[in-house]
Amino acid sequence: MDITTLTDAELDQHRLDVLNEMERRANLAAIPAQVTALAQTYTAAGGDPADLTAALG
Repeated sequence: MDITTLTDAELDQHRLDVLNEMERRANLAAIPAQVTALAQTYTAAGGDPADLTAALG
């Protein structure tokens, strides 16, 4: 893609698309660790891990 030929509107949309994709990738990388930490907190507080499995299912 030659971004030098894009209109300002097209370039801005491309910028937004790139930012959204970067955010999506960052979420995919971060969420498993967040889920693990939340699950540990949940079970440490007495929650049943089976409930979490059902919620993810």
